[in-house]
Amino acid sequence: MIRRPPRSTPLYSSAASDVYKRQVKTVGASVIGQSGNLDPADKKLYALRDVTATVESIPLIACSIMSKKIAAGSDCILLDVKCGSGAFMETLDDAIKLAEVMVSIGEKVGRKTIALITDMDRPL
Repeated sequence: MIRRPPRSTPLYSSAASDVYKRQVKTVGASVIGQSGNLDPADKKLYALRDVTATVESIPLIACSIMSKKIAAGSDCILLDVKCGSGAFMETLDDAIKLAEVMVSIGEKVGRKTIALITDMDRPL
């Protein structure tokens, strides 16, 4: 039997939140993306990082990523930190630092947080 995956909802809203919660209860997991409503300050912070040449700042990257994960309300967070020539974190050391900072942030706000570092030396 082939089952079609659940339909995605285009924007984060209370209706989308209900669909997300229902899917988690039914299937046990859900994959969602962000919208501008989830973390509206992030776009402004990224613009500020751009003009201050701090786009590559690991603490600021971690805050940007984790603010969205925490705002989404998940109890558990699984992070896929890409490492390699095709990734933002090109070195393993930088990927490990980013993963450690994000896991620390998640744990400090009471979320079970795990990071995997995966290879992105080749295009998908």
